[in-house]
Amino acid sequence: MEDTAYSQSRIFKNTILLSIRMLFTMVVSLYTSRVVLDVLGIEDYGLYGIVGGIVVLLSIVSNSMTSATQRFITYELGNSTSERVSDVFSMSLIAHIIICFVVVLLGETIGLWYLRTNLNIPEGREVAANIIYQISLISVVINLIRSPYNASVIAHEKMSFFAYMSIIDVTLKLAIVFILIKIPFDKLVSYSLLILATNVVVLFCYRLYCGKKFDTCNFRFIIEKDYFKRLFSFLGWNVFGATASLGTQQAGNLIINKFVGVAVNAAFGVANQVNGVINGFVSSFQVAYTPQIVKLYSQKRMEQFYSLSSRAALLSFYLLFLVAFPILLRIDDILSLWLVEVPQYAGSFCALMIAYSLIDAIQAPFWIGINATGDIKFYEIWLSLLLILNIPFSILALRMGLAPYWVLIIRVALNAVSAILRCIHVRVQLLFPIRQYLTTVVARASLVVLVSFLLWRIIPHQGLNTSIIGLLLYYLVCLTILAILIWLIGMSKGDKSEIINLVKSFFSTNESV
Repeated sequence: MEDTAYSQSRIFKNTILLSIRMLFTMVVSLYTSRVVLDVLGIEDYGLYGIVGGIVVLLSIVSNSMTSATQRFITYELGNSTSERVSDVFSMSLIAHIIICFVVVLLGETIGLWYLRTNLNIPEGREVAANIIYQISLISVVINLIRSPYNASVIAHEKMSFFAYMSIIDVTLKLAIVFILIKIPFDKLVSYSLLILATNVVVLFCYRLYCGKKFDTCNFRFIIEKDYFKRLFSFLGWNVFGATASLGTQQAGNLIINKFVGVAVNAAFGVANQVNGVINGFVSSFQVAYTPQIVKLYSQKRMEQFYSLSSRAALLSFYLLFLVAFPILLRIDDILSLWLVEVPQYAGSFCALMIAYSLIDAIQAPFWIGINATGDIKFYEIWLSLLLILNIPFSILALRMGLAPYWVLIIRVALNAVSAILRCIHVRVQLLFPIRQYLTTVVARASLVVLVSFLLWRIIPHQGLNTSIIGLLLYYLVCLTILAILIWLIGMSKGDKSEIINLVKSFFSTNESV
């Protein structure tokens, strides 16, 4: 059984490694998205986002399979023999292949019908839209096959490889940008094909690494009825919940397309890009601590489980707030400097998406803990029913003539409601000490946010430098002040001591992550 201090040290090391990876991918992603938007133009960029959005709905299954597989592999790693873990991996891969056939069937029927009958596609781009759709569907299948390998790497906490592969992935996409500028063919179709080629390379690397490093990833045909029943039950409810979550996000994009058009979809795409890059830092931290939370639950070490979950929730929020708040203060200047042409509503969309992510960040350990139990039916039912309300409320708002950003205001409001209900759920199912969570996590985080906004309200912002150097200096100053603020009023003495010990451990041990 792993020592708690060692486990937290491993989380800290993995977080540092993944954050470095995220910093690199952020810089490259921001540059590539700027050039892609410039090369494709607002209409084609919006078309790529909206057509890919249909396939993203199908990729819900892929993401849910990764989540389910990671949960089962991690649980068995904390509680069983390597032979049992190998059986779980093999059966998971078989399940993924079955799901591939289902996704293709849905994609070539319902998805294709929606593409051809309901999307607002610019005249003359119908053929390109169909080609992009088929390419995106193939990418979903490739990512489905990769899911068990990806889940195995994370479950074994081999974050160095995970980080390297992310860097390789984003470097290939940077190469795509330079190819795209020179290529004489339809740039939108060419871009889709090159992204597909990148996905194939990444799949090959994952397969090669897992086959060599983990005996548990050597596939053998095995069918165990009880395991399949539990896996598909977990998967079914996971897909149900993910469909409501990601589905309502993409539905918002589709609704905007229906009422406003692809130009505003481009703003939606830009905001997604910015939020994805910012949220990547906290996602790195969440990837690092997820295996430990699942293993602690599988070993029934509940006090450590509660402690790690609360600390992870607080630090997740602070990491996201540190990165996001300075950007929000100068979002219009940043977008103007970053993009050749800034789509309308892009700044408002960015701010609202980040607000949504902040609510998610402070509650992420809760749904990780719920997934660890394997009993997610009731949780997914009430959460999905709540999130689906985004669709009728969004349609009603746009029919009333409200601005497109009201689609995201509604989403943020419903996410806040879900956060309250989730607290009640984990109290009942996991006996989680919610009163302690509210006083040590939510109250401290709220105080930091309140003081931060009050502080920046009284600081003059007129005539600030809008050059790259000026914005970087502004960002670094804000980051420093926020870090000091969080240290002084956002953490308990125990949290500070824990962080100091982790930093000392990081520099004093040569243990591989």
